[in-house]
Amino acid sequence: MDKQQADRVIKDYIKPLYGFALNKTSKIAEAEELAGRMTLEVYQTLLKKAEFLDLNSYVFKIAHYVWAKYVGEKVKASNQLRIDDTEVLSKDEGFDRIIRQETAGALRREIAFLSHQQREIVVKYYYGGMKISEIAAAMGLSGGTVKWHLFEAKKELKHKMNTIRSMGNLGINPIRMTSLGHSGSPGNKGDTADFLATAIRQNIAFSAYHKPLTIKEIAEELGISPVFIEDEVEALEEYGFLDQLPGAKYRTNMYIDEPSQSKSEALHRLYEEYAEIAVEHYFKFFFPIAEQFKETGVYIPGGDTNLLLWSLIPYAGKELSFNELVKVSDQDVLVSRKDGGHYAAYATINREFDVSYDREIYYFCGDMNRNSDELSLKAWQTDTWWSGRQGGWRDNLSSDFISLMHVINGDLPQNHTNIDAYRRLHDKQYLLRTESGLEANIVYCKDKQTGERLHTAIPQPSERIREAAAKLDQAVYQLQLNGQPEHAHKYVRYWAQNSMASGTIRAYVLKHLVDLGMLKVPDPHRQKGISTIMFINKASAGSPVLNGG
Repeated sequence: MDKQQADRVIKDYIKPLYGFALNKTSKIAEAEELAGRMTLEVYQTLLKKAEFLDLNSYVFKIAHYVWAKYVGEKVKASNQLRIDDTEVLSKDEGFDRIIRQETAGALRREIAFLSHQQREIVVKYYYGGMKISEIAAAMGLSGGTVKWHLFEAKKELKHKMNTIRSMGNLGINPIRMTSLGHSGSPGNKGDTADFLATAIRQNIAFSAYHKPLTIKEIAEELGISPVFIEDEVEALEEYGFLDQLPGAKYRTNMYIDEPSQSKSEALHRLYEEYAEIAVEHYFKFFFPIAEQFKETGVYIPGGDTNLLLWSLIPYAGKELSFNELVKVSDQDVLVSRKDGGHYAAYATINREFDVSYDREIYYFCGDMNRNSDELSLKAWQTDTWWSGRQGGWRDNLSSDFISLMHVINGDLPQNHTNIDAYRRLHDKQYLLRTESGLEANIVYCKDKQTGERLHTAIPQPSERIREAAAKLDQAVYQLQLNGQPEHAHKYVRYWAQNSMASGTIRAYVLKHLVDLGMLKVPDPHRQKGISTIMFINKASAGSPVLNGG
């Protein structure tokens, strides 16, 4: 096999061989040593052998051979005194002879911590047997530059071999993220939860959050070789989760919340206080005018006003935002991503601690808007603890609302062609089968005029609410700001501003209304249809075909 092809093959197998080694040893340092041996043995074999019937099987046969040899060495070593690898370097035997003889396993580990360019030059020179002029031609460098890199690499390696490499905190105690989400529009590759799905990417993002780091510094913080994170860093930078700064440093470009018991309790008390203000000075007025809402012609499942308010209150709550309170615009934080996404990313570090309240009750996901301009259809939805829906924004599909609109209009026949659409509407409980026929289980406005009347009937917030909103924003900002790096302050402000209209405060409002007995928890068969409103925006529509109020 020619060298260019062997280089490509070995690049593909670096990570699988490391995974194999880690599985065998369960220790990072030993895995890196063993993976280095395997990689070298495979590479040398590739250069000697022209063809392989089953390359993958052949590679892992070599891996098993190297593993067996490694175990044998371990057993032998346990029966006799050994000179530690680092002692070899303390003698004046010559750096070149040491590296060529492969007597220093720790040395090969340190090579992995060189910069990408220096590592490539060292490997080509010492392991590939290439001349300086050949390396220079292959890498598009001058001979003097190659010599300089070799000199600097040898100096760095000698220094590191006489010191103990310190493992960063994340290598000893890695973090785990939860509540990975976004504000804006995800792309075709998903959102934050997709790009930070692995532990290594989460820890890379966190390592460069408080301080810009080079790939080498990130690797040291995580306690692993740069070889295994270079591609990950490149991908995160490519899709806007890391920014590359001068000096080959990277800085995380998202908001990472680090919760604590004291902060969580303080925020809980704050949200309870301001949810009570929101109910007392705004939402309680929705109940005595329930009949006015009905008179707009809005469709209410079963004619139950309680179900209407379960949707209308969180819908109206998003309007408790005030332009004069906005300090950071979408343009300041939303990132245009390569896959078509345009959103600000956020995540929370998973910290284990007890709090005095039930976190699950205050769950909120939204606001999720689904539109079809062609069909003049708009739908709004939020997920709460009471709605019991699963899947979040990924399972909130425009096609479901389009299907339901066609059912309402009587132009989606119940036949084999449409069986999947009907099955999904029933599974989502957007559509119920009753004794008298099918019934829509969400609030909807049958035409443009109905939607306009419903919006007009929603009360306007008072000046008291406006004043409270400004105070809440500042209080949330100050609580969330503690411990955040300076470059992330705009994110903290962005997520704290207009908190009165946030999903969090609306969850607290719903909880307060339930505790007061003003809202009744819906029956189980109604729950998945709440906190949803569909607007059919055509000029006029006939009477709904389905049953309901």
